Amino acid sequence: MSKKIFSFAFFAICILLSTSAVGAESGKTLVENSANFDGKTVVLRGEVIGVMERGDFAWVNVLDGEVAIGVWVRNEDARKISFVGDYRHVGDLVEVVGTFHMACPEHGGDLDIHADKFTVLTVGRGLDRPLNMPLALLSVALAAGAITLALYLRHVRREREKMVPVPSY
Repeated sequence: MSKKIFSFAFFAICILLSTSAVGAESGKTLVENSANFDGKTVVLRGEVIGVMERGDFAWVNVLDGEVAIGVWVRNEDARKISFVGDYRHVGDLVEVVGTFHMACPEHGGDLDIHADKFTVLTVGRGLDRPLNMPLALLSVALAAGAITLALYLRHVRREREKMVPVPSY
């Protein structure tokens, strides 16, 4: 009997927790259906691609693969971020639970999420981007060819300027 009560209680708690936040499938879903999510609690997972501190808070740009959304978080949460995604890094994977604003009155009408909960799920890492030697050599060869052609055309123009035009009667 106690197993059934425990199972029922666990199931009820899971249902209550899952209904308290609207699970967004993606940032694209949030943007395309922003009126439906406006003012509601949403969940967004994605890679951190930008952080900008502003007083006691920070803007964290979260890219879910298709769309980046600005998230307004407390500085102490933003300082948990180890890697910001760029050409040489994979940013931290984070989960944001917060209030979605289609046109935030606090931030000049921008679409954003005000984070209530900010969790780093996976720490990012650096990427090894080796030099593509054939492409580098091709780039050097093309640059040398362009410089040579420019110098040749300059020489031709100067030679033409030296020529005396033949008068026509």
